[in-house]
Amino acid sequence: MASSAVNRPTNVVQKEADVNQKLQLYGIYSAFAQGKVPSNKQIDVALNSAIASKPLANPSTKLSSEGRHLVADLRDVIEQAKVLLLTKNEGDLLQDFMWQTRLVQGGNAQLPGAPLDKGTAQQHGNQALDGLRTLGTLLISNGQFRKLLSDATILLRDVAGDAAQNAANRVNPSQDELHQIDQPASDNTWHDVPDLSRDNLRNQAKTTMNKNKPMSREDAKGMAQNAANQGDTGDGVDPNQAAASGRNQVQDQLSANMSDEQKDKAKNYRDRTMNYAKEKLPKERRDQSIFRLKKMIVEIQGHQDYQQAVETLLNIAEEYSGHGKNISKQGAGSVKGAHSDTALTSAETDLRTLLERFANYTSADDMIDSINAIYRDADKDPELKNWFKSIDGYIRKCLKEQGFIMQDAANEEWNQLYDHGHFLLRERYRDHTNRVLDEIKFFGLQFDEDPMNKKFANSMNKLFTELGNDENGKPVFKSHLVKDLSNVIVPGIFESVRYVPVPRIEYSDPMIDAIVENLVIESDNLAPNSFEFGSDNYFRWGRKTVANKNKNKVMVSVSGVQMDLKDVSYYINKKQGFPSIKDTGVMDIHMGGTGFSFKIAMETADKSDGQHFFKINTVEVDMKSLNIKLKQSKHKLLFNIFKPLLFSVVKPAIAKVLQKLIKDQVHELDGKAYEVHQEAERVARAAKNDPANAPNIYSRYVDAAKTTLTKNKEKAQAASADKKTNVAMTQHDSMFQNIKLPGGISTKATEFKEIAAKGDKWQSAVFDIGSAGVSSNLPKASSVTRKPHQASSGGVRGPQNVQPGQSTFGQADPSTGGSGGFSSQVNEAFGSGNSQDYSLKNSGAGMNGGAPTGGVSQASYGQQGGTTLGLNNPVLSGNA
Repeated sequence: MASSAVNRPTNVVQKEADVNQKLQLYGIYSAFAQGKVPSNKQIDVALNSAIASKPLANPSTKLSSEGRHLVADLRDVIEQAKVLLLTKNEGDLLQDFMWQTRLVQGGNAQLPGAPLDKGTAQQHGNQALDGLRTLGTLLISNGQFRKLLSDATILLRDVAGDAAQNAANRVNPSQDELHQIDQPASDNTWHDVPDLSRDNLRNQAKTTMNKNKPMSREDAKGMAQNAANQGDTGDGVDPNQAAASGRNQVQDQLSANMSDEQKDKAKNYRDRTMNYAKEKLPKERRDQSIFRLKKMIVEIQGHQDYQQAVETLLNIAEEYSGHGKNISKQGAGSVKGAHSDTALTSAETDLRTLLERFANYTSADDMIDSINAIYRDADKDPELKNWFKSIDGYIRKCLKEQGFIMQDAANEEWNQLYDHGHFLLRERYRDHTNRVLDEIKFFGLQFDEDPMNKKFANSMNKLFTELGNDENGKPVFKSHLVKDLSNVIVPGIFESVRYVPVPRIEYSDPMIDAIVENLVIESDNLAPNSFEFGSDNYFRWGRKTVANKNKNKVMVSVSGVQMDLKDVSYYINKKQGFPSIKDTGVMDIHMGGTGFSFKIAMETADKSDGQHFFKINTVEVDMKSLNIKLKQSKHKLLFNIFKPLLFSVVKPAIAKVLQKLIKDQVHELDGKAYEVHQEAERVARAAKNDPANAPNIYSRYVDAAKTTLTKNKEKAQAASADKKTNVAMTQHDSMFQNIKLPGGISTKATEFKEIAAKGDKWQSAVFDIGSAGVSSNLPKASSVTRKPHQASSGGVRGPQNVQPGQSTFGQADPSTGGSGGFSSQVNEAFGSGNSQDYSLKNSGAGMNGGAPTGGVSQASYGQQGGTTLGLNNPVLSGNA
C-alpha cells in the first residue's frame, strides 16, 4: 500500500516561529512605507545574524571548493559593508536625515507672490504646446529642411564607406605576402623560444607603455611639487609666475621625453584628421549649409502661421521672465527664512557630515567657499547681466524680423556677442571656475582615498572577480558554479523558506459569503516530487500523390504536490437556496503520498478537429489521498457521520471537475491564440495598402495579443460584476471586518502593522530582527578637518568694481584661451603664463584659495547649523 506521509509533516512550533518571522517582514515593509528606518544597532544585529546563519557560517559540503570560497567572499562583503555603514553613520545621521527631510516645512519662509493661478498657467502651457507644434510642423514640411537631412545622410554614408574600405585595406594582405605563401622556409633555420610567462608578458607591456608615455608619474609629481614650493616660499614670489615656471617645465619635459618619431606620428595623425574633415566638409560646403539653414528660416518666417506661433511663445516667455524677476526680489528673504526651519537645518547638517565622513573625513568648506565666491562676484557684475539681455534681443530679432538673419549685420552682431560671451564665460571667470573644479575634484578624490571605502571596494572586486574569472584574471564560464546554484543553493532556498502564510481569502456573491484564513503553505510539500515531459514528433515529406504531414505530441505529468495544513479557519454563509447554512470552524487538510497529481496528453490539431492549434487527448487527475478533519464546527457530528459516504462521492467528483477545468482552460487558450492570429492577419492584410507603415511580424502579434486580452478582460469583468473577491493582509483591508476567525493571520499582521507605526520619530521596534549580539570592535568616526591641497586662487580677471555700461572686454588675461591640443591643456592646467595678473586675491589665503589650510575641525562649522551653500550663501541670503 502506498504511503500517505508528506515530505515534511507540520511542526507546529516551527510553523508559528516561521509565520511570525514572515509577518514581521510585512511589518518592516509597512514601517518603511511610513518613513521608519532601522537604527544602527538594529542594522548591526541583523547583519551579524546573517553572517552567523548556517548558509554563510557553515556552507554546505555539497558546494564546490570555489563555491565555498565565494561564500567566504560574500561574508567578507557583508562584514566590510557593516563596518563602513555603522562607522560613517555613527550617531544615526542617515536615519535622522531621511526623517528630517519629511518634516521640512519652510520655517519662516514666505512663498514669493505667485503671479498666476493654476488655470492661467495651464492655459499658457497649452498655448506654448500649440506654438511648438506649429513650428515643428512648418520645419518638417519645409523642402530645405528635408533636403538638408537627405544631404547629411548621403555624407554619413560616404564617411561609413571610407571607414569600411580602410578596414578592408588593413585586413587584406599585400600582393607580396600572397606570393610568398607557397615558398618554404630556409633549411635548418631555428629561432629562440619566446618567454611566454605571465611576469615577462606583464613587464613587456609595462615597458611599452612607459616608453610611449610623454612623462612619467614621478616627473609629474616632482614638477608639481616644485611649482607648489615656488608659490609657497613666502619670499614674495608671484604665484602666477611660479605656475608659469611649472608650465614651462612641463612643456620642456614633454618635448624632451617624446621622440621625433612620436612627434611626427602625432602631427601626421592630427593633419590627416583635419584634412579628411576639410575634404568632406570644405569651407564652401559649410558656408553653403549655413546659408541654406538661414534660407530655411526665412521661408518658414514667411508662412502665415509662423508669426502667430512665435509671438505667442515670446509673449509667454516675456511674461514669465517678468514674474521671475519679481519673485527673485522676494527670494533672498524666503531662502533666509527657510533656514529658520530646524528640520531643514538638521537635514543639511546630517547630509554634509555624512558626505565629509565618506570623503576620508575631509571638510567641504573649501568647495562651498569657491561656489559662494562665484555667486558674489557674478551678482555684482552688470556687464554679465547686459550680455544676457543682448542675447535675448538678438534672438528676438532673428525670430521676428523676416530676412534679418540673411543680412551681414546679423553675422556681425552674432560674432560680437560670441566673442564677448567667450571672454566673459571663458576668460573673466576662468579663475573662479578653475577653483571650483579643483575643489570638486579634490573632494571627489578623497572618497577613493578613504581606507574603509577601499576595503569595501576590494571585497566587492574580489567577489565579482572570482565569480567570472580564472586564477589568471581571464573571463571564464564556471559550470561548477552553475551546478552549485541549481543543485545546492536553489533547493536550499526552497527548504529554508519553509512555512509561508497566505493572506485571508474572501469571496462574496448574492448566494454565498465565504472566508478561508490561516492557510500556511510548506514549501517542501508544495513543490512537486516529480515532473515529466515527453515529446513525439512525426514528419513526412511527400510528392506526387503523397501529401506532406506533420504531427507533434506532448505529454506533461506532475505528481507529488502535497499538503499538511493545520488549523485552517473558515467561515461560510449560504444566503439563498436550501439548505441555508452558516458556520465558522477550524479544519485540518492532509494530502500525502502521490498527493495531487495530473497528466495531460496533447497533440497538434487536425483540420477536422474543432480546435485550431492543439487539442487535448487525455487528462488524468488523482487526489485520492485527500483527507479533511473538522476540529471545530457547528455541524461537526453531522460531518463525521456522513464523511465516508461524502468522500467516496466527492473526491471522484472533484477529480472529474478538475479534469474538465484543465481541458476547458487549454481549449480556451487555444481559442485566444487563434484570435490573436486572426487579428495579426487582419492587420497584415490592411497594411498591404500602406506598405511604408506596415508593422513587422513581431509587433503585429504583440499588438494583436494586447487587443485580444483587453477584450477578454472586459468580458470577464462584465460577467463577474456581482461577484467580489478580496485578498486581505490585515483586518483593515477585509470586506468582513467584523468577522474574526480563530488564529487568524490577518489579526497577527494587523498587530505587526500597528507596531511598525509606533516609536519615536524614525524609530520602530519592528526592525528588531535576528538573535546575534552587537559588534564590539567597530572603530570610532574621526573628526572632519580641512586638508591642505593645491587649488586655483579664484577671482575675476580684469578691472574690478565695473560700473553699469562699462565693458571689460579685452582687458582680462587671455593667455589661457589658446589653441587646442595637449600642450594647451597643460597650459590651462598650470594657469596663465602672463606676468600681469588682475585676479581678485584674498590676502592671507592659503593654497586652498579662500581659506587658510589645515586644522579646522568639525566643531568649527557644526555651530553654523547647516551648510554655507544654503544658509550663508551671500546672494541667496541677501548679503551680496
